Amino acid sequence: MRLDKQRIAIVPLLVFALCAIAPGESLPQVLAALPIRGAVNEQASRSTGNESFEKLAARAQAALNAERIPEAIRLYEHATKLRPNWSEGWWHLGTLFFDAQRFGEARDAFAHFVATERKQPGPGFGMLGLSEFQLTHYAEAQAALEKSIKLGVGTDPAFVREVLIHDGILNAESGKPEIALQRLTLAANQIAAENPDAPKDAVFADLKLLDAFGVAALRISNLPAKLPPEQLPMVRLAGRAQALIALQDRVAAETELKQLVALYASQPGVNYMNGVFMLKEHPPLAVDAFRREIQVSPSDASPRIQLAFEFLRTGDYQQGLKYAKEAVGLAPNNFVAHVACGRLWLETGKTDSAMEELRLAVKLAPGSPDAHFALSRALTAAGRDREAAHERAEFERLKTLTDATDR
Repeated sequence: MRLDKQRIAIVPLLVFALCAIAPGESLPQVLAALPIRGAVNEQASRSTGNESFEKLAARAQAALNAERIPEAIRLYEHATKLRPNWSEGWWHLGTLFFDAQRFGEARDAFAHFVATERKQPGPGFGMLGLSEFQLTHYAEAQAALEKSIKLGVGTDPAFVREVLIHDGILNAESGKPEIALQRLTLAANQIAAENPDAPKDAVFADLKLLDAFGVAALRISNLPAKLPPEQLPMVRLAGRAQALIALQDRVAAETELKQLVALYASQPGVNYMNGVFMLKEHPPLAVDAFRREIQVSPSDASPRIQLAFEFLRTGDYQQGLKYAKEAVGLAPNNFVAHVACGRLWLETGKTDSAMEELRLAVKLAPGSPDAHFALSRALTAAGRDREAAHERAEFERLKTLTDATDR
């Protein structure tokens, strides 16, 4: 069963107009019934060629409505050849190919769609990304999905979730677990909003989401589908804990985390995940967890960065500097390690060392507001007011952009 007469509308990502999805419907089935109004040139003269196109388009729509799929594909292919800038036709053709698991042809159709659609390209980038994902072109998939999120995915909850979850999976796989967790948290909260009577049960029922949460929380640079079978129970348990964190049920999350640590404390990522959770309410326990993570994963810079910032917060600058310098040595291209090290040097009065570290942080991550802000403080301490003012202005500019993106 298809949902007729529905349309994807562009809205800010955090505002979803929830609509009902019939049980058992697949994502492409829903999408095929959600046509996007194409950029048909209504001012074109009604020549014989245009009349031929219009009749062909009508026949294609009729075949689609009657679920005569091979005929619909053939007619849409013909119509888009006659009018290559007909974005609505490319949309329908892409969803038909995707539904038929002809992902290469779907990818090509959605590439045409985003090149021709002027009003609502965001959903097309989402489908382009999902098609690339199925083709295992993960870098291209991630770029398209991020573009979709930036432009607006639409209002259909099932489609929005697919985009968010796949983008989260790819961010985790490419070493950006923090972004992955942001995307997956949005998906979890959307599911919870749709199921107010049993939000946790609804989230736990989505095993794809739980596995994506687990991989991101444990900072495993791999796709859930490629995990060895013996790793899946740990990942699933971590996913349950992270899903509860996303739903702000910290009491239940702590119970799950205790079980995770009891079973898998010797596995990389487990103590780190527990430490991040404990930072908010039990900082001393977080410090212990990060130190245990260093024992399990001695070449990992991340627990050292967390310890550096925690000791910066508590004023134990020498202890923090020890971990920050170790982190820089292990991960010289990690700008956060240089920010931690620079801020700690500044607190110990070593202004020149602080500026050196923070200039490198800005070079590594010119788009980071935090790096520019930290450098501005070091420059002020050094009496270099003009440079400090420039860095503060850049911080304000980037923070404004970041805040707008978050909204």
